[in-house]
Amino acid sequence: MKKILFFISLIFLSITPLQALEEEFKPIILEPEERAPQEEKISPYTKKALRGIIEKEYDLNSSAGMFKEQLTAQFNRGIIKNTTMHAHMIHTLGETLSDDDNDLMYDTSLINVGLSGKFKSDKEKYTLLFDLTPDIFEDFSHRFILDAHIETTRIKNNTILFGSSRPQVGYEGGNSAKTIPFLTRSQAARNFSNARKTGIKIDGKYKWVDYEIGGFSSDVRYHEFMPGIEGNLWVDFKPLANCDKKHGKLYIGAGVSHGERNSQDFTVASSAIRYYREKFWAAAEYQHADGSNGGSGLSDKKGYGYNLTLAYRLTKKLEFLARFDDFDKDKSLKNSNSKEYTAGINWYILGQTARIMLNYIFCENDSKQDSHRILLGTQVIL
Repeated sequence: MKKILFFISLIFLSITPLQALEEEFKPIILEPEERAPQEEKISPYTKKALRGIIEKEYDLNSSAGMFKEQLTAQFNRGIIKNTTMHAHMIHTLGETLSDDDNDLMYDTSLINVGLSGKFKSDKEKYTLLFDLTPDIFEDFSHRFILDAHIETTRIKNNTILFGSSRPQVGYEGGNSAKTIPFLTRSQAARNFSNARKTGIKIDGKYKWVDYEIGGFSSDVRYHEFMPGIEGNLWVDFKPLANCDKKHGKLYIGAGVSHGERNSQDFTVASSAIRYYREKFWAAAEYQHADGSNGGSGLSDKKGYGYNLTLAYRLTKKLEFLARFDDFDKDKSLKNSNSKEYTAGINWYILGQTARIMLNYIFCENDSKQDSHRILLGTQVIL
């Protein structure tokens, strides 16, 4: 009898902790109204999705179009995974307050359309961008193709690009027109750089440093086949990378572009510093050219340019800017210097995808009458 009671006691003691554990780890079954709601998948073609375009919080560093989802097609067969149609339009109205000022470099209106997307590998992308802007000074075929390249990200932190693109000659001159803060680039940027060329480049992005290195044909806008070659290097150091959330983002950059076109050598050296913190940002850049092969064409002149920009974002949509810009296109001449003083307002209706820009420019010229210019522009990225 004692043995039977002993075994019953053991069974009871072994079952009790199991029941306690079961109670402790018993799964909680929620009633339907208590369950966490699953994220609703919204079709990009519904009214709700279109309303979301207006309510979206836009990143001002992004140039993605407002209808990116609606203009993207997915493919189940073939080597292409998807393709997105996009369009970029800037329309400028200008008023010149000087009779003899006919500088056409201020004409910033443009119409660009294109396609971009991914291949099935997800590591390769393609871009095609065409310029439909009327131009009475150059044959349409030389300006029609802007970007035509394939890029791959198979190397970690690096993007390798093959084809026609914009080399990073200086900071501002190598940036897209979609994100530059004023309606016009600085004088040095629109003369020494701001040109697309065909070749290979590598973009690297790391915590402390970003860089771009490339080799290109020195031809610009498809006028000649390989009239020479040029190499470009740009490096951005980020000394506040460990504390940028507290102290802001700081970029200290430098680069050089050197090449030869039709037996004429050219070299452009550049340096820039940019600082961003909350609603304030500032940027300064210096460029020196011993010959150049940029937006104003091939030149053997020695020149320089530097500029300083200060900006403050009063609200998420309203930004005020000011820039001083000094430029000398030919140091061998006494009266070749020009200074621009620009005040601007940006109203970001839907980030960069819908923006209104107002610029006032006072240009102090050594060789001609000073000028005053007012530019009003609208930017739309679909």
